[in-house]
Amino acid sequence: MPAALWTGREAHPDRVTADLTGVLGRELGLARPPVAVTLPPDSTGVPAGSLLPPRERFSGMPAPTLCYVYVDARAPRPFELRASLMAGRALVRRSLGLGQLFYAVPLTRSVPARTALSAPRRFGPSSFEGDAGVAGRLNADRELVADANALTPLEAGPDASHTWSVERLLAVEPLPGEQGSVLLLRTLHRAAAHGWSLRADAVLNLAARIEAVLG
Repeated sequence: MPAALWTGREAHPDRVTADLTGVLGRELGLARPPVAVTLPPDSTGVPAGSLLPPRERFSGMPAPTLCYVYVDARAPRPFELRASLMAGRALVRRSLGLGQLFYAVPLTRSVPARTALSAPRRFGPSSFEGDAGVAGRLNADRELVADANALTPLEAGPDASHTWSVERLLAVEPLPGEQGSVLLLRTLHRAAAHGWSLRADAVLNLAARIEAVLG
């Protein structure tokens, strides 16, 4: 995984936050970057009322979490993003690296129960499990299943010799009342033509396709 890494004087949460929202704006074709706030590592990782679950007690990442960057965007459709910033050193210089990315995207379609991408399989892609009706409709779209697997990598690291495991999470969960549902997805940044990508465009595209399948 190509590193989104900031070193020396660049290794400051304000600089990382500005770069992160700038990348989001470019990926999604926004007129201006979305607003973001930083949250301390000992917080829940989300503000009150967020659709994202609280941060996990143990991140599973190879470096301590310095803080979280939280985005609550309204365009091109509502979504939330929590990005963890990992603290470390590059040679003798202070550094910050981009860790896990956790998205929450409200969906207009309701579901009766949680439906999620299954644990990794030895052969072939994982499929959706949970509510039989919802899972059956999602699994019938093979391209959607393939893209869901691609968006939820199981390993991360700067090279083949330095990797760590990432727990898969991609789920559609009901919201209270008649408010629809929410797509929860954990992913990692990836290489792009001009640096790295937060994969926001792919996540929102997947959300729209899930809505269409469930429509």
